[in-house]
Amino acid sequence: MLVLSRKIGEVVTIGNAITITILGNDRGIIRLGIEAPRDIPVHRKEVYDKIIEMNRQAAQTNISAFKKALVGLDITIPTADNSQQTDSLILTTDKKQK
Repeated sequence: MLVLSRKIGEVVTIGNAITITILGNDRGIIRLGIEAPRDIPVHRKEVYDKIIEMNRQAAQTNISAFKKALVGLDITIPTADNSQQTDSLILTTDKKQK
């Protein structure tokens, strides 16, 4: 682990595309500004751990049970009539939310 000391306003770079700027230190809470390309996910550790756990659970879920759980959501569930693969889901994200 690399350990650095930085003052407010100073920057740390990671590779050519990521910069971390020290924005403030108030009562022991450090504020960081992180600039990274959109294709590089940036999460707090507790959020990242939750994503990993949800992915692990999803990988173990029976597809039929998963389809039943999604009833009522804005998705298309392929059937034998509209898809050659019946164990797949199409999530639609282009519709406007109400």
